[in-house]
Amino acid sequence: MPDYSTSNNLYLGFDLSTQQLKIIVTNEHLHALNTYNVEFDSVYKDKYGIHKGVISGKDGEIVSPVLMWLDAIDHLFAEMKNEKFPFEKVVGISGSGQQHGSIYWSHDADKLLGELNPELDLSQQLPEALSWEMSPNWQDHSTIPEANVFHDVVGKENLARITGSRAHLRFTGLQIRKFVTRSHGKEYQHTARISLVSSFVTSVLLGHIAELEQSDACGMNLYDINKQDYDDELLAIAAGVSTKADGVAKSDPKYQESIDALKQKLGPIKPITYKAAGNISPYFVSKYGFSQDCKVYSFTGDNLATIISLPLQPNDCLVSLGTSTTVLLITENYQPSSQYHLFKHPTMPNHYMGMICYSNGALAREKARDEINKAHKVANPKSWDQFNAILDKSHSFNGKLGIYFPIGEIVPQAPAQTIRAVLDKGGDNNNNNNNNNNNNKNNNNNTNHNGEYKVTSCELDTHDFVIDDDALAIVESQTLSCRLRAGPMLSKSGNSQTTSSENKEIYQSVVDKFGELYTDGKKQTVESLTSRPNKCYYVGGASNNMSIIKKMSQILGAVNGNFKVEIPNACALGGAYKASWSHECEVEDKMIPYDQYIAKLFKVSEELESFSDKDLWHEYFEGVGMLARMENDLLKAD
Repeated sequence: MPDYSTSNNLYLGFDLSTQQLKIIVTNEHLHALNTYNVEFDSVYKDKYGIHKGVISGKDGEIVSPVLMWLDAIDHLFAEMKNEKFPFEKVVGISGSGQQHGSIYWSHDADKLLGELNPELDLSQQLPEALSWEMSPNWQDHSTIPEANVFHDVVGKENLARITGSRAHLRFTGLQIRKFVTRSHGKEYQHTARISLVSSFVTSVLLGHIAELEQSDACGMNLYDINKQDYDDELLAIAAGVSTKADGVAKSDPKYQESIDALKQKLGPIKPITYKAAGNISPYFVSKYGFSQDCKVYSFTGDNLATIISLPLQPNDCLVSLGTSTTVLLITENYQPSSQYHLFKHPTMPNHYMGMICYSNGALAREKARDEINKAHKVANPKSWDQFNAILDKSHSFNGKLGIYFPIGEIVPQAPAQTIRAVLDKGGDNNNNNNNNNNNNKNNNNNTNHNGEYKVTSCELDTHDFVIDDDALAIVESQTLSCRLRAGPMLSKSGNSQTTSSENKEIYQSVVDKFGELYTDGKKQTVESLTSRPNKCYYVGGASNNMSIIKKMSQILGAVNGNFKVEIPNACALGGAYKASWSHECEVEDKMIPYDQYIAKLFKVSEELESFSDKDLWHEYFEGVGMLARMENDLLKAD
């Protein structure tokens, strides 16, 4: 049992994920003191019929029982009470919820939330507060028809420009359209309010329905980020009254009535703020011993909470190397694309969180490792020694890259395939003409530039591409893809170690060699191609492989350091830090810059493992140009 006596104030950070609820306890010094969690399958499998926290239905539907989440809150608080946890010391609570999920409240919800009886559990008292007892999970992929409608009516790039993302099957707007038009029209009529998972937990703790939090609301495909308001055309699509998709004329009273009704159900969106959503509900004061002055601060989405679990500054990148690869970064630059996401930052009002999600990460690297080990007859087929030795002895770009997609990729959108290519240093411009077949639609004239490449077959039987080359080529290709796509978001960063004139020279040299470069249909500029991260943080399974992350750091070229990080409770920790920061701002009665607040208490140089290696950022411009050309010329989008 931790010693809480030396802490004046305690903060709780929640993480409501798919398979568990976790609560972390921190103090005024940002020290994590204790963690509580309940695994849903271990406690509620029979009661709710779940498997891995969800119920899977037909046509890709995946949902979670909302009452189960209420049971989990009572479960953990009861466990803490049994351990004599000092609830009276808790001055602030915040946290995270799985993004995009929606909860449908009935017209009785506010009344029931405000009259909770501490003698009974939440799930006993709130069934009638829900118009539908389930919440769509982020894994749900039953909304393909709805995604098609959003894209047909608005367009992928335009939708990304407005909302920060193209239509994704898990996004709330698509789920609402399905709910309204296909699956639960009757329940929709009895719905008074719609919460996200983050605002749902906030609502339960407050005892009344909370406003949506702005950064999490960006994950709905309904919110115009630049205008900071709902977009009526997108609301019309979600409400099933789109003129183009549903044939409802704008002059029809049903059109505006349906938009207004959905806007009312969603409720206002709370701008980014440190101010509390309110005091904790009397239910929790009476039942568990919280102080009635304990503040509840708005919860946010899980990815958003992750970035505030570290002292990330503008233009910092967090690279998560798991089964998939995810790049999170902080930027002031709103440069949306259909290939990645931009959300408002949850604690820095004039900043955004960029998120690039790749399907192919560890699986692709492990496949290359296994083939290399087989070729070398390595006794342990899962050993990384041979793979790492190849990486460690490389000191510059050798002109060999690959597209390694053992499963279909979402960035860029492409089917499963393997393509290997070798840069033609001699400038034989005809070597790849048969492969390109005029597929490049961006006016890159293949015969005018010497930055050509020869494509080898997947079987490695041409152009001197041997099996060992896969180790370097796969890490380089994956990292260069991150660099190409992070560049537009990091441009205007002011972090480059080169001057403006030097950057122009670098850019021109790449264009002279490869032609104008386009990524995901957008032209690379001087700024986007020559921008660099401030710091890079590496997390996830492969971050334990120093050979991989050192090679990635050489290519990404962070100007102020690279760090290996272990944050097993990142979402909950981010929530606790958010509560701590918010409370401090309220005490000071001013907005304290979040990165400065965290940096004051969290010493990066002391608490995180830094590493360095040779900076090869300049040397990889050939690789940048080559991969951009390969993607444009060779990938066949679905």
